[in-house]
Amino acid sequence: MTRPLIFTLLGMLICPAYAADPAQTDLAHAQQFIDGLIANPPGNAHQQAASELGQQSSGQMNNTDSQWAQSLARQQQAAAGAKPVPQALYFVSFSIPKTGLKRLILDADRFGIPATLRGMVNNDMRQTANAVLQLVNEDQRGGVQIDPQAFRRYGINAVPALVVTCGETYDRIAGNLALQQALTKVAESGDCADTAKAILAAHP
Repeated sequence: MTRPLIFTLLGMLICPAYAADPAQTDLAHAQQFIDGLIANPPGNAHQQAASELGQQSSGQMNNTDSQWAQSLARQQQAAAGAKPVPQALYFVSFSIPKTGLKRLILDADRFGIPATLRGMVNNDMRQTANAVLQLVNEDQRGGVQIDPQAFRRYGINAVPALVVTCGETYDRIAGNLALQQALTKVAESGDCADTAKAILAAHP
C-alpha cells in the first residue's frame, strides 16, 4: 500500500478538531478525508485495503508512517487555508442515483465548480468514504465538498442546483438542467452574468 493512500484514509482519524461542536468536527474530518482522497485517488486494487485501513486507529500504524501521515495532514491544513472562495457552487446529493451523480460531479469538474453536499451519508464517515470511493475511483476526476452552511446560506431546497456569486449578490438555478445550460442562462440574464461568462470562457 502506498503512503499517499495511508494519508488519505487517516486524515479523518489523526487531525485535530476544527470546532468544538462534534457535528462540525465530524464534517471537518470527513471533508479532510475527501480532499485527500481526491488528491490521491486509490486504484481499484486498493479498495479492500482502504476499507480495512479505515477501521484502524493511527496508534496501530508503525511510528514512521504515523509521523509521516501527521506531517502531511498539517501541510494539507495549511494549504486548505489558502483556498480561494469559489465564484460558483454546484449543489448535489447522495440521494441522486449513482450514475447521475457521477455525471453531475464530472460536469462540475469540467467547469472548475465545487460539487457541494449537505452532509455525510447517514451521518457516518465510513459510509461517506465508501460512497466517495465509488464515485471517484473509476474516473479519478471530480471532487466533492461538504458544506451544510452553504445550503442554508443560498436557500437550497432541491438538487441539483447552481449558485453563481458576485460580491454579496448571487444567482440560483435549480432543477434538471445541464450545468452548461444553467451557466448560459445566468450569463444571459443573471445578476452575476459576468461571473458566469468568465466561467464559460475559461472552460470552453
